[in-house]
Amino acid sequence: MRKLTAILLCLTICMSLAACGGQENESNNLPEQNSSTVSTSLNHTANGDSNILIAYFTWAENTHVENPDAVDVDATTSASVLLPGNAAKMAGWIQERTGGDLFSIVVTEPYSSDYDECLDRAADEKAKNARPELKNHLENMEDYDIVFLGFPNWWYTVPMAIHSFLEEYDFSDKTIIPFVTHGTGGLASTIEDIKGNLPDSASVLEPIGIYREDVDKSQPAVNEWLDQMGFTEAKSDTETETTGSGDNLQKHLTMTVNGQKIEITLYDTPSANRLYEMLPLELNFEDYNNTEKIAYLPEELSIEGEPDSFDPDVGDVCIYAPWGNLSIFYKDFSSSSGLVSIGHIESGLEIISDMNSDFTVSLEKAD
Repeated sequence: MRKLTAILLCLTICMSLAACGGQENESNNLPEQNSSTVSTSLNHTANGDSNILIAYFTWAENTHVENPDAVDVDATTSASVLLPGNAAKMAGWIQERTGGDLFSIVVTEPYSSDYDECLDRAADEKAKNARPELKNHLENMEDYDIVFLGFPNWWYTVPMAIHSFLEEYDFSDKTIIPFVTHGTGGLASTIEDIKGNLPDSASVLEPIGIYREDVDKSQPAVNEWLDQMGFTEAKSDTETETTGSGDNLQKHLTMTVNGQKIEITLYDTPSANRLYEMLPLELNFEDYNNTEKIAYLPEELSIEGEPDSFDPDVGDVCIYAPWGNLSIFYKDFSSSSGLVSIGHIESGLEIISDMNSDFTVSLEKAD
């Protein structure tokens, strides 16, 4: 929503046991170019262009975790099961820069959240060359010229659901740009396997592979990779709507936490304006899913006239209608139904993200 300088395009593929959390190289560099991979710059300045699709498959959105708090986030074999998932994080950064549309590839039969069980099913599907049934579908693939395609390396290849996705649509004359999360197996045969399931008229650009333990700190590498292809940073839809419309369309709030000030810009939207009318407020925040800080409002906030869903970035302030809570995202997350964007933290986000326990804030108008 919201440069890799001169890189030696070479990687040594190190083959080892693939993981459901994603198999990746030991570096963030691009793989060695070969004759069937196009290396070029698209010279593309994107700002919400609708011809770009960012499709991704991630374990976290293809399973169910009964108790997220019980997952050991320091364990490399299990951390990627938590939302938003490694490929989803990268997809979000790509959307920030390109303004493309996000699409999560989800199977109808979820994978186990247990690492070994997921690994076993992935191996079985690979052996059978299976095509898992997909839960969600695109009705307008013909509208897209550029498709970013993200996934983990499972057993040295793509998850079989990627083939289900590729075989469902016509990719003739489209440009495919892969992004891969992986362990020590690197990119392995993922890119070649994708090419084998695409029409001759489709072009595949140089992919990026990110080692799964490095994903959280890889946004600069992703941006540099995008820079190489000519993508410039895009404004989110909300920023595009509010910027240039006059500062009077935005309102400014101050959130105080233990005497520390956090500056918030509130957008000119129905839900944001309703919250503004409720101020001042004292709210009790708690952590949710190691992704956001949430607080319940004293009264229900209507979302009439708002979009049905929203894809939050770091620093976004939202209302989650089903629960009636205010959410401040300190990590990227995926598009969620019932989530409504109302503003963005301009300064002081680290104050909130560093809070390790519940905390109380005062929220008041700064205008």
